[in-house]
Amino acid sequence: MTVTSTVEVDEFIAGLRRCGTEPQIRGNVVVFAVEVPVGPLAGTRIETAVEMAELAMWPVAPPHWVHLPEAVTFTRTNLDRSDCLPGWVRHSRQIVGWGLGDATEPAQAWLGHVRAVLAEAA
Repeated sequence: MTVTSTVEVDEFIAGLRRCGTEPQIRGNVVVFAVEVPVGPLAGTRIETAVEMAELAMWPVAPPHWVHLPEAVTFTRTNLDRSDCLPGWVRHSRQIVGWGLGDATEPAQAWLGHVRAVLAEAA
């Protein structure tokens, strides 16, 4: 599915920029890097992505899939290779009770989620 920029995609990208990342569109995904806080990958910067079609309800509902390079692995995961960049896979990660918590920026809450996912990497 090809998705062009939408208000939600534009707001997601703007939010990531306000949080200090440098997002870019590659194909059908928004790619950005995060630093992993803890776990085996602690202290490294990992590129991650979100499929633009999954941003249709942003920020009311978060994306479900976390796209990562296939070199990032997990002991337990549900992964899929569809709608991914070459050499990437997407991991199913449900956010129960999506809300901003203490975050003033929806993208800040999403970045926290991605960092927590990456902290579980093998």
